[in-house]
Amino acid sequence: METTYTDWKKQQIARIDQKTASYDEAQLKKAEIPFIKRLLEKMTTHAKSQKSLKEFQYEVEALVELIPTQKALENKETRRPYCKKKSSIKTTAAIKHKLVHKGYYVSYWMPLGMALGLPWGFALGNIAFGLPIGLAIGLAIGAGLDQKAAKEGRVV
Repeated sequence: METTYTDWKKQQIARIDQKTASYDEAQLKKAEIPFIKRLLEKMTTHAKSQKSLKEFQYEVEALVELIPTQKALENKETRRPYCKKKSSIKTTAAIKHKLVHKGYYVSYWMPLGMALGLPWGFALGNIAFGLPIGLAIGLAIGAGLDQKAAKEGRVV
C-alpha cells in the first residue's frame, strides 16, 4: 500500500506542478498549492483505513483536474468549482483524519469565546467587558489545541 500511494502521490504532485508552472508565488499561495502538497505528504501516515485513503485519492484527482489556469485563477466564477472542492477536501481532512492547518483551532475558538463572553459581560453589567474575557479564553483554548496538534504531527 505504501509504495502504491507513494507512486500515486508523486504523479499527482507532478501534475500539480505542471498545471501551476506559470503561477507566481502569490498565485500559488492564493490557490493553496503548497498546502495541498503537504496534505498529500501527511496523508500517508494519517489515513484511517485503506478505504478512506482511496476516497481521498479520488477527491484529490478531481481537485487536480479543477486547478484553474493562471488567467482563470483571477476570475472568481471560473475558480469557484476548484475552491469548493478544495474546501471539501480540507474539511474531510480535518474531520475524518484530524489533519488541520496552522492556526485552525485559534480561528475556531476565538469567535466562539467571544460569543460566550457576551453573556458574561451582560451578566456583569457591561457587555464590552465580556468580549475581551471571551476572546482571551477562546485564544487560550485554541492555542492549546493548536500546540497539541503540532506535537502530534497533525498540522499540515
